Amino acid sequence: MKQLFFLVIATGLGIGGSVLTGPYIGVLVYYLYAVLRPQFIWEWSLMNYDLHTFPWSFYVAITAMLVTALTAIGVLGYPASGPEPGYPPPRRVATHYFLWAFAVWVSLSTLMARHPQVAFLYYVELIKLFLMFTVAVFAVQRIGQLWWLLVTVTVADIYVAYEVNFHYFSTGYMFLAKQGFGGLDNNGAALMFAMMIPTCYFLWEATQSRFRWVYLGGVAFLGHAVLLSFSRGAMLSLVVTAPLLLLYSQRRKQLFAVLCLAGVCAVATAGPEVQNRFFSITQHDADESAQSRLTTWKIAITMAAEEPLFGFGVRNSNLYTKAYGADIEGRSIHSQYLQIAADCGVVGSGLFIGLLASALISAWRARQAVRGRTDSDAVRVRAMAASVSCGLAVYALGASFLSLDTFEMPYILMMLAGQLQGLRPGEATVTRSSADSGGGISEAKVRRSGWPGPREPLSTPVGKRRKSPEIRFHKIHS
Repeated sequence: MKQLFFLVIATGLGIGGSVLTGPYIGVLVYYLYAVLRPQFIWEWSLMNYDLHTFPWSFYVAITAMLVTALTAIGVLGYPASGPEPGYPPPRRVATHYFLWAFAVWVSLSTLMARHPQVAFLYYVELIKLFLMFTVAVFAVQRIGQLWWLLVTVTVADIYVAYEVNFHYFSTGYMFLAKQGFGGLDNNGAALMFAMMIPTCYFLWEATQSRFRWVYLGGVAFLGHAVLLSFSRGAMLSLVVTAPLLLLYSQRRKQLFAVLCLAGVCAVATAGPEVQNRFFSITQHDADESAQSRLTTWKIAITMAAEEPLFGFGVRNSNLYTKAYGADIEGRSIHSQYLQIAADCGVVGSGLFIGLLASALISAWRARQAVRGRTDSDAVRVRAMAASVSCGLAVYALGASFLSLDTFEMPYILMMLAGQLQGLRPGEATVTRSSADSGGGISEAKVRRSGWPGPREPLSTPVGKRRKSPEIRFHKIHS
């Protein structure tokens, strides 16, 4: 009953909030559902009310899209949910344009597909990702909105990992390895958990309230869920990208100790099946799964060479892999980059790689823009940029071994990266006590690099505090 109550409240907030305050609330709820996948995780409860197939996220998404369209043409206006007063809206950056170019190319590939009816089934799922990415670009325009969106997605992911662990410890059945999660196979679900482990750490590092320990506890749930998935690709991605946390962390010594402890705990708690599964990565010559991947990669390269422009069509390559030498009918390529190359041509694959690379560059530039600042907005920007960078690095490596066409999580992080870079520096007014004027108050306008301008810290920053308590920063209102 409580699951249904939560869904009714969340859906009502998503629809009503979009209409009354702007599309941001709808985007927030939609991405919450994208990670939570309530029809799957709570199917046992919703079936009692015959609502296990009810499209909760669909109505939220449609409302957010309509409100965004009406706002864009000037029919509706929501000043309270728009850009910060006195600051321009976020500008469009390379990440946005790569996404839209990739969406156009996927559409063309669907039209040119050898079997359009098959391509269209996957295209419908992909177009949802592209449309909600676009809605989010127009809806998410403030630092706080970016922050709470990332927090919501992370907490939802932790909850799903908790459910996976609870089911395992209560029944002993590893449904993640055998059934996947909400339309994702075990590899996709494991990568969803693995991508959020760095985010949990950086949110913990940037948060000062007691709630920060939820993030750190979430690392244990997420890490163990990855082990329960038996996904070697996700495990390898986590191990290889772990040094990136040290690069971005503000507390490297403590983090190094934690990583060492986590490694020991992972080996100690993993059963012999998990250990054998992970260490079999090095035995690829005798591993049937690894040999199958090498075969399908060669097939994808051959297909891309035959159809370099539009490919065979979205997910049409699977219909031909057996004829090209795969072991079974319908075998996937097991590499996101090569899968797109076979399905959408070399151009499509290049656009996707450009999208991923541009998102990583956007996150790096956003981090550089607040270098030297210690206010709470700068702390949040650094944490979000580090989270996006490490999460996308995990995905970029994992996607080399997996086909994840309709995987929502990387698109969420890429949208956040684009918005982080797109928000512009602002102007501020500094009011300070002047000893030269006998302790009087003087005002001067200054322009500081950074984004969206210096502010009074809302929480204790990770960096060094300013020692002058009399200095106050105020935003200029337009």
